[in-house]
Amino acid sequence: MNTILQMQKVCLTYHTQKNETTAIKDMNVESYEGELLGIVGPSGCGKTTILSLLSGILSPSQGQVLIGGERANPHSGMTGYMLQKDELLPWRTIMSNVLIGLEIKKRKTPEKTAYAEELLKKYNLYEFKDFYPNQLSGGMKQRVALIRTLVLEPKLLLLDEPFSALDFQTRLNVVEDVYSILRSEGKSAVFVTHDISEAISMCDRVIILTNRPSTVKEVVDLSPLKDYTPLQRRELPMFSEYFDKIWSNLQTTKEKSNEIHAT
Repeated sequence: MNTILQMQKVCLTYHTQKNETTAIKDMNVESYEGELLGIVGPSGCGKTTILSLLSGILSPSQGQVLIGGERANPHSGMTGYMLQKDELLPWRTIMSNVLIGLEIKKRKTPEKTAYAEELLKKYNLYEFKDFYPNQLSGGMKQRVALIRTLVLEPKLLLLDEPFSALDFQTRLNVVEDVYSILRSEGKSAVFVTHDISEAISMCDRVIILTNRPSTVKEVVDLSPLKDYTPLQRRELPMFSEYFDKIWSNLQTTKEKSNEIHAT
């Protein structure tokens, strides 16, 4: 398999006039083309910071971040970012929301517009292309947000807790939809979440992070689940085994952090 992402001995330190804080220390991560890589960890450990490093918005203090063999750069077009909220502009139609990234990057062409229409048709949203965001359900808006990202044809998608704003039932359906779209399009993605069940239901591997300064504590291989959809995975006996494994790792990390603070 070809490597799409490499973090090599990455450290990130924030400096102020009075002190410095190490957020990430000696982080080594690899991900492969077509892989859905999950990241979980304690609150405040720097999960979203890692996405900023992968996108090139932040530069590491030490080490290097490579996307497709090139240093991460926010202007390269190699990564696409999907946020916690859909961030659709309420005064623009669904079609014009999907095209906004192309307009900003001055890449809107008849061919790109046709590709956007093709994606909307493929994922049952074309009949709503002239609607406005407030006329769509939360799940539909999140699918539109994903298509808006896909139209830019990034090599790697960065998903920052993209379902956290949805109610539980809607989340289950949207996870199913997003998983199906990513698999159908053969996309690589890094998925940050605080929801262990969500990570197991979507991902091929899950990286468990330590407390700050954050590094990789363990990598859980979920390849036995790959032929199942997110909803099907939740019904499997091994689902709870994976959940317990990740949960116990996070609890151990939390206990060690409390011990450090107590001394």
